Amino acid sequence: MPVKTGGIHTVKRQLANGSVKVYYYAWRGGPQMKAKPHTEAFAAELERLNEEGVVANKKVATIETLIDHFTGPEHQRNLAFLALAVSTRVDHFYAFRQVRSNWPECPLAFTQAKGFKGEIRKWHRSMSANPRKADKALFSLSKVFSYAIATEFDAIEKNPCKGIERLYTGSRRVSLWTADQVALVREKLEPHLLLPFEIAYSTGQRQGDILSLTWKQWDGTYLMFNQSKTGKKLKVKANSRLKGLVDALLPANKDKPRICLNSRGRAWTKDGFKTSWGKAMDSEKIKIEGVTYHDLRGTFICERAREGSSILDIARASGRSVTEIISILEKHHLATDQGPADAVIDRMEMKGHQEGNL
Repeated sequence: MPVKTGGIHTVKRQLANGSVKVYYYAWRGGPQMKAKPHTEAFAAELERLNEEGVVANKKVATIETLIDHFTGPEHQRNLAFLALAVSTRVDHFYAFRQVRSNWPECPLAFTQAKGFKGEIRKWHRSMSANPRKADKALFSLSKVFSYAIATEFDAIEKNPCKGIERLYTGSRRVSLWTADQVALVREKLEPHLLLPFEIAYSTGQRQGDILSLTWKQWDGTYLMFNQSKTGKKLKVKANSRLKGLVDALLPANKDKPRICLNSRGRAWTKDGFKTSWGKAMDSEKIKIEGVTYHDLRGTFICERAREGSSILDIARASGRSVTEIISILEKHHLATDQGPADAVIDRMEMKGHQEGNL
């Protein structure tokens, strides 16, 4: 006969094989129960924990508890957390180490009290020497609270990070590759760096997704991207220049692990590419300043807009949201390109003359 027990916290986790397993804990954040649920052994184990005073002495839920709730235990991470890009998870873990250090064993009740937002703001501003790093840390902490609210975590009703202004205000409006810079790179850059340059310039994709491309993702006309940041699968047609570069490599490299390889014919690492790219841009024969590899994405979007492509079509081609495209164009293209704005008035004037109103 099943034995009833109260106060047990259950967590469902999807395993690698697709099945779902239920884990039982003596309480939220407490030790995992080992005995089979709803059995006398299970009830005895819970009673033993009570008798040993574990429940009486258990720690009050803290910020660390909230972080663990967001990430899941190390042996079985939350699916929502695993769905994030690897780089995003790395950024979160780095921020969480800072949070744990700054607020060790801080009760959750304190985070909901008036004044804690000021504590967060003070912590955020303490990193003002590196504003982008500070904003990333703030975002990670905010994400923890937002996740807790979305999953109806006990004792969390508001996100104290909400409303805190970001520190990084730098504009990258002028950080677009010019035609002269593109021409110089095409003339001087070594082949093992030229290919990832051309792919970024011609498709607007992220560095990590470009460097991870395999030959299975090339069908002779299209590059098939698996966007690590969004999870989207994207099919982008290669222009004639890019197609020529990729096709030229196929006979000799089709058995290689990646399309883009370093000078030794091996798959790029993130740090390896960053170092090689930086050295090439700083070299005397190229010496390009003011733009980065990442800026090729914004350049792709803005150049397509100048050519007359719609925001929706650019979003489809790049795999980015319409909101992101608009934001990039506002920073780079719309804010600096007077032509489209003048065209609005020119069309109005032309219509007025045709109708006799001007």
